[in-house]
Amino acid sequence: MKFKKVELHNVWDVIEHGKRKELGISRLPLALHDEINRGARNMSQLGSACEIRGVLKRGGQARITLKAMDDNVVPATALVYRGEFLDRAVALDIGKDVEIVIEDGKHQKTMEKVSESEDHAFHARLIRVLFPPIHPVRIISIEGDLMHPTKKFLPEKRLLCYGSSITHGASAVFPSGTYSAQCARQLGMDLIDLGFGGAAQMDPPIAQHIADRKDWDVATLEMGINVRDWPPEKFQQVVKNFVGSIANAHPDKYIFCIDPFTNDRDLTGEKLEAMTTFRKVIAKVVRSQKSKKVIHVDGAKLLTDPRGLWTDLVHPNDHGMQEMGSKLANLIRKKVPFLKP
Repeated sequence: MKFKKVELHNVWDVIEHGKRKELGISRLPLALHDEINRGARNMSQLGSACEIRGVLKRGGQARITLKAMDDNVVPATALVYRGEFLDRAVALDIGKDVEIVIEDGKHQKTMEKVSESEDHAFHARLIRVLFPPIHPVRIISIEGDLMHPTKKFLPEKRLLCYGSSITHGASAVFPSGTYSAQCARQLGMDLIDLGFGGAAQMDPPIAQHIADRKDWDVATLEMGINVRDWPPEKFQQVVKNFVGSIANAHPDKYIFCIDPFTNDRDLTGEKLEAMTTFRKVIAKVVRSQKSKKVIHVDGAKLLTDPRGLWTDLVHPNDHGMQEMGSKLANLIRKKVPFLKP
């Protein structure tokens, strides 16, 4: 969304808080909040793949002030990028304003030449401030010499990723470390992340929201891990409706349906039969679509090394995220004609 002189990427609505009118964000329309499960409503206000984007005036300065509202399993860290070049990592103190001052450095013109000659997805003139994926962050102020980015500074295509905390990036140390972010980067695509930690219940209003959107070119739908104790019959009907709503609205687009990634049940054998059934259900739903553009993805083949998991044996660590992002990008590249081989 456009906000003052900048773009708030992957942000659909903003929420004012308190007398200072600090701004929280929502990755979903606020009008949907009362129609979806409480967990998804809460998680939509966390900043996975959310960015403040602006083109810095040459010789200018920008000042962006953020505040993280609570702690989580990884530190609240914002990243500042110049196009695809990482400028710095900024630790956000919980409950305290942190100002980020941005000016041109000595290598700015060189980075711009490189980004142009190598056809980077993001131009190095573009300032990108990436939010922490799993911390509520408020925007205190955005000031200085920033201009709204035009198309020439941005990727041409967009990847939309729906899913659980794994897609949300709950266990990634840095915002750029999620498998969805790494996949999008390798494909040269922009990222819309609709991961909802602990709350990926395939709500019909979220399906309709994705179906109604015209701003994505390829979608991935990670399903199953958050509802793995549902009866298989219920899971099948919900997945059928969720996938069908999106696929029927976009018959021309590629949609990759990912079943559960390698997790504790695969490794301990406990309730493995139910996990196997869920994977079969997703494969069956994909076949029922009778479309070469709706593709089943075996999540266990994207994450093959158990060392890629945190000790809960559910959430991927940085190594797991890297494996998943690379393998998913390779699979998508092979299937989607407009992507470079």
